[in-house]
Amino acid sequence: MVKRSIYILLFISLVSCEYFAKETAPDAVVTLGKHYLDKDDLAAVLPQDYNDQDSARIVSAYIYKWATDHLLMERALNNIDQGRQEELDRLVKNYHVELYAQEYLGELTKQNLNTLISEDEINSYYEDRKEDFKLNEDLIQFRYIQLDPLNTDLQKITKLFNKGDLNSLSKLDSLKLTYRNYFLNDSIWVKKSNLFDAMDVINPLNEKFYIKENKTWKLEDSLGVYLVRFNKILTRGDRAPLSYVKPTVKQVLLNKSKLAYIKKLEKDLLNDAINSDQLKINN
Repeated sequence: MVKRSIYILLFISLVSCEYFAKETAPDAVVTLGKHYLDKDDLAAVLPQDYNDQDSARIVSAYIYKWATDHLLMERALNNIDQGRQEELDRLVKNYHVELYAQEYLGELTKQNLNTLISEDEINSYYEDRKEDFKLNEDLIQFRYIQLDPLNTDLQKITKLFNKGDLNSLSKLDSLKLTYRNYFLNDSIWVKKSNLFDAMDVINPLNEKFYIKENKTWKLEDSLGVYLVRFNKILTRGDRAPLSYVKPTVKQVLLNKSKLAYIKKLEKDLLNDAINSDQLKINN
């Protein structure tokens, strides 16, 4: 593969010399008319952990793409009318400026924006927008343990599970290595679909029978024994609990803070340019 990539490089160099008789840069590996790639250009496209086969494939693909783009560019310059070319050049120039401006704004924002959002801000935003946080799917609070039917501690685990106080849950957690699967934090709101993913014994066909608030079940199937306890249930259309949407609210507030920071920064930059006569608008 390495030899093949070398042949490809030589072939492209020879072809490009034949069709674009230009002076070649002394360190060029690939030439295409006035354009060329040197060793550093090709090294830059390689990942850190590449091997010889990877490098040959990656370099070959990059060269073909690079050559194709430049050949199309040459054809475009000869076939697109001058007015359209000038329009494209303006777009490229504008994009160049915007790219650097956005990169700089991003760095300034990262360095200077206060990302600490207080609990009061989160609570206030949530309370002020009660209608904005409607659930589009059911949520549940539940805990469960999946056990081997031959588990020697089955009776003890069942008793602790049914009791469900902090001490019992702590003891259950200490026995987790004997479980096939488990989830014990029934104060967390999760999507009902997570329950279906965890076990087949409760599914959309029988959920109305089993999924009820403050209900505990001991169920069995071919995969084992399940201890399941449902705490609370919220259905589609109910108001989402703050604990569930808190990450979303925080991100919304961060975005608002970021936009306000950028707006102020841009305004200050313009004012400074105007006050110092750096920006002048001639009527």
